[in-house]
Amino acid sequence: MSQDKTKWFLLFCKPKEEERSLINLTNQGIESFYPTRKVEKVRKGKRSVLSEPLFPNYLFVKLNPETDNFNAIRSTRGVANFVRFGANYATVPTALVHQIKETVAGVTDIAVDDNIAQPGDAVVLNNGVYQGLEAVFKNKVGLERSILLIKMLEQQATLEVCNTEFSLKK
Repeated sequence: MSQDKTKWFLLFCKPKEEERSLINLTNQGIESFYPTRKVEKVRKGKRSVLSEPLFPNYLFVKLNPETDNFNAIRSTRGVANFVRFGANYATVPTALVHQIKETVAGVTDIAVDDNIAQPGDAVVLNNGVYQGLEAVFKNKVGLERSILLIKMLEQQATLEVCNTEFSLKK
């Protein structure tokens, strides 16, 4: 009975060349994984849905360290190099790769781009105790929260909310 000696390795790709690397690796018969998510973006006033990498510039590749030619893979168009820790190639546990695959496959929502609201834009709160209240977008706090300016009792106050709790005023 032969034991599967393949492992998942992490590749660092040249900027914006992940898809090219994926195509070239697939053409070489290398199992590769490039996790992406769908994101709604606003560019020049138009909304569009784009595929965005979960890990920009990185690809997962499944290789057998005893038989696969690492030099050929490293020389693939679009690939910069293997991720290493000292002299050792970085490996990723198979369970983690499967978990990422399941998570990506299970996500059906489209993530709304954080850049839709710009400082100074008028927004409306969608839920919670402030539902229906108009506010002014001040700035983002991390990836999931924002600070809004609201007018209460003739004074401006700041309110930190989740990005899903408000929308641009139409």
